[in-house]
Amino acid sequence: MKSTTKRTRRTLFLAAGLLLAAALLYLLYLRPTPIKTDFFTTVDNEHTIIFEAVNEGIADVQLLDVLVNGGHRPVKAELGVSYSLHLVGGSNLEGNPDIAFVGLGDMPLHPDLSPEDKQAALNQSPRIPLNYGIRLLHDEPIRAVELKYRYLGLTFKRNISMGRFFQE
Repeated sequence: MKSTTKRTRRTLFLAAGLLLAAALLYLLYLRPTPIKTDFFTTVDNEHTIIFEAVNEGIADVQLLDVLVNGGHRPVKAELGVSYSLHLVGGSNLEGNPDIAFVGLGDMPLHPDLSPEDKQAALNQSPRIPLNYGIRLLHDEPIRAVELKYRYLGLTFKRNISMGRFFQE
């Protein structure tokens, strides 16, 4: 009777381990990118772009590096952080007291908040980042962006093609 209980326990542990491994495989490799990019803004004849970055994951995302146009380092790369409901996009962002630009890896992208949580966070102290954008400046028009970031302790790359959004 003891060997049956031991065998059942071993089978249950094996099944639980396989289920956990399958869940990790799905989360990390089949759905690896929690970063969603919805809109793009161009300035200076497509030499400067700003695109929204939303963390749809369950943990912070740390941006590590960005390359443009097939492996070139942009002249300037910044993370825009909005402490209001104003999205990080468009022009005249420099004078806005609710939007700050920091180095690309200076702060993590926190998971996106629900609209209700964003509304509740508006007047909290310390201020809570509500929206993020990545601003890139390059010496030629930007057609493709490669983001390198860390999520759940692993490093990932995300390619974002811009060609269909801009003039050829």
